[in-house]
Amino acid sequence: MFHIKRAYEAYIDGFQEITMIIPKSNKHTMHSYFELIQDENRKDRLPVQSRIEFDKFIKYTVHTPEVLLLEKQYEIEDEFGSRTDLQVGGVIRSNDFDEKYAYDGEDLGATYTPEFTQFKLWAPTASKVKLRIYQKHRHEEKFSEKVMERDGSGTWKTVIDQDCSGFVYTYLVCVNLIWREAVDPYAKAVTVNGKHSVVVDLLKTRKVTKAKSFPPKRFTDCIIYEASIRDLTSHPLSGVEKKGSYEGFHEKGTKFNGFSTGFDYLCKLGVTHIELLPFFDFEGIDENNPFQTYNWGYNPLNFNAPEGSYSLKPDEPVARINELKELISVYHEHGLRIIMDVVYNHVYELQTSHFEKIVPGYYFRQDERGLPSNGTGVGNDFASERLMARRFIIQSLKFWTEEYDIDGFRFDLMGILDTDTMNQIVAELTELKPEIILFGEGWDLNTSLRPPFLKATINQSHQLSKVGFFNDKFRDGIKGSTFSFQEIGFIQGQKNSDYYFDLLLGSVGIKNQVSLFQEPYQSINYIESHDNHTMWDRLKLSNSNECEEIRKKRHLLGTSIVLLSFGVPFLHSGQEFYRTKHGVENSYNSEDTINSIDWAKAEREVNSINIVRDLISIRKRFNCLRFSLKEEIKKHIKPINLHPDVIGYRISGIEKVDHIQEMIVLFHNGLSDILINLGKESGWEVIWDGKENYLDKRTKIDCNKLPIPSLSTVVLVKY
Repeated sequence: MFHIKRAYEAYIDGFQEITMIIPKSNKHTMHSYFELIQDENRKDRLPVQSRIEFDKFIKYTVHTPEVLLLEKQYEIEDEFGSRTDLQVGGVIRSNDFDEKYAYDGEDLGATYTPEFTQFKLWAPTASKVKLRIYQKHRHEEKFSEKVMERDGSGTWKTVIDQDCSGFVYTYLVCVNLIWREAVDPYAKAVTVNGKHSVVVDLLKTRKVTKAKSFPPKRFTDCIIYEASIRDLTSHPLSGVEKKGSYEGFHEKGTKFNGFSTGFDYLCKLGVTHIELLPFFDFEGIDENNPFQTYNWGYNPLNFNAPEGSYSLKPDEPVARINELKELISVYHEHGLRIIMDVVYNHVYELQTSHFEKIVPGYYFRQDERGLPSNGTGVGNDFASERLMARRFIIQSLKFWTEEYDIDGFRFDLMGILDTDTMNQIVAELTELKPEIILFGEGWDLNTSLRPPFLKATINQSHQLSKVGFFNDKFRDGIKGSTFSFQEIGFIQGQKNSDYYFDLLLGSVGIKNQVSLFQEPYQSINYIESHDNHTMWDRLKLSNSNECEEIRKKRHLLGTSIVLLSFGVPFLHSGQEFYRTKHGVENSYNSEDTINSIDWAKAEREVNSINIVRDLISIRKRFNCLRFSLKEEIKKHIKPINLHPDVIGYRISGIEKVDHIQEMIVLFHNGLSDILINLGKESGWEVIWDGKENYLDKRTKIDCNKLPIPSLSTVVLVKY
């Protein structure tokens, strides 16, 4: 890439609109007309329509009598004879541009067959495109180039008539007289650190084994466990041989002091879905030396290729594909499903992005000043509302679903995306896999997409009825404000209110205190995730004057509320044994000593893990705890308000649902044991007594004096 020195700049800002930017340092700054030169024999005089003066330049606008074609080359000449080339400008951000040039085919990228491979690139603003093929020659890297031809709807195509499996390639794209080299955005395999695209015969890679567990009938049947491929296995005491790798993540028989770790541990926990932090190809780690640095993976580089730092053979593009498919297959074989954390809201770096090199200015939003919109906080916002950006996201998700049999997607900063894109994602993915679960972070961020109802935020949940949202009201209501340690939540002693009852029942507004969702299945209930402090570190800050035993009780109370509330429970890995990151709030690039799952701590806290396992068993055992519709909640559930320190609910009329008459679930945040009077009723039996005991055998109670231990959860059943 190189810089071209022009006397002034001229841009196609509309198909019949041209803008000139004349520096004030220019000899001539006053103009009454410009001429459009299509060839030396034709000049169209265009009178100035508007003139706006800025500090360092003057902006002129003219209109053309005919529609400009991006396939043609034009020049502009001012009335003093000074010429410049006509560049593609703001026209690419118009609806007219999408209507004229958007491509609806699904064959972009390298389409492989043993006899030939077709290469197709969408680059409507390019004047020339070349395919560059790299070859290794001894210790040198050489390449050959092939000119690509226009193929309609803004695409360029070429075909190589031979078996191209393993070919390493890039595209050379000339836009506004500047050549840029780019990796294929649709590449399904890449070289080390994602520097080049690779042609791959996916039919020769491993086929993913289908999940052997019954597919969930509703979102609320899912119990999600968030984990990192690296974190789960990287601790020195993990017992895992192939630490930080795809293979290590499904290594069997690993132990610490006889305690099962890693894969075996997850299989015993009882969760249904493992949500993995990003495993598409990302920036921030040298794949040849993965343990020199750390990164969560929220720096997207190549969206359709697996990350190489988790591979045992990062220099073999097919190896990482097979290793990832093996991981998914093993989990499927053991009844666990895989959710992929995806980051379509931004790229690692705008200027070096493959998208920006190929179609400059199209794939990213601009603010009112023409600068990159930055709602994500990392310097760029992906423009999902533009047709080809939207189609890229949808085709990428379909690829992961079909090729890797992914069972769900968690959308990072989903509020940056638009509602139309999310609804199209739902339509296309549920057609491929009806049981797929889709959810994301619906935070309302300051991106330039307007008006606000176009953004896929939690406030627009009514437009996205098949999408789940991280429920920050639940998070902060139960464990206190994420951003202010002085604002406490229920588990730290906040008194009973209708607000908490709404949170327990899926935030659908039963008491009209918290009405976020139309249906409870949209509520992703959580109190910690990879972001922000772990729950244990939060309690150490807000309740530092308390002993460890009390903090552990508060912690377990919070986790029990997650598991026994209506909606979709979400656990952060290690939450079940008080995971700490030693006070680090944002550990995205901290060392393994901060981020690794501490299996020695897990072994010490096996009692807490067993409690969480039992609570998961209770949730799975009773269908009524997994009601997913508001009408079911309204019909069967009433609040219980028996004590200022107790919140809870009563489920009735469930003989046909669970072959029991009723159930009561109580959460107590007081520091003293209490007795609750249930009235003159009889026949209640305890199945969870608040003393860390799952009583599968029937244990009848005195309803006049029901003991509720301090900081505990109690579950009663009437048969």
